[in-house]
Amino acid sequence: MAKTKELSKDTRNKIVDLHQAWKTESAIGKQFGVKKSTVGAIVRKWKTYKTTDNLPRSGAPRKISPRGVKMITRTVSKNPRTTRGDLVNDLQRAGTKVTKATISNILRHQGLKSCSARRVPLLKPLHVWARLKFAREHLDDPEEDWENVICFALGLLYPAGHHRP
Repeated sequence: MAKTKELSKDTRNKIVDLHQAWKTESAIGKQFGVKKSTVGAIVRKWKTYKTTDNLPRSGAPRKISPRGVKMITRTVSKNPRTTRGDLVNDLQRAGTKVTKATISNILRHQGLKSCSARRVPLLKPLHVWARLKFAREHLDDPEEDWENVICFALGLLYPAGHHRP
């Protein structure tokens, strides 16, 4: 459902005045071009709180100021390898206690997605030796032998019906 604009304070006061003048909710709604339920909500609010002002919205206040959000965004943009834990520690030293989830939410709202760094295993000397040995053994193999080979990181795979040369 789309968000609607709030009625001005002046309009709400006029709605309450017409209600006190014994006008019906539907007649008031037609006069101002709003729904009957909107008129009813404004009148109920006036009866309960004796005001037509906007009441404070529910929800907790922001943990991090807009300035802090900019600082976090700038830090991550400069150094994408910065971890959420590092940012939490930086903010804790500055006197703001936040969680990693809060940092993630802030970065997501700023359009920065979290990505895990690639975990490419480092080759050990044994792996290097095994690769070189394989390469030397198959150095003189004809090109036709390699046409049926599907190469995988863990070894060679031959399609069904083909045998290893």
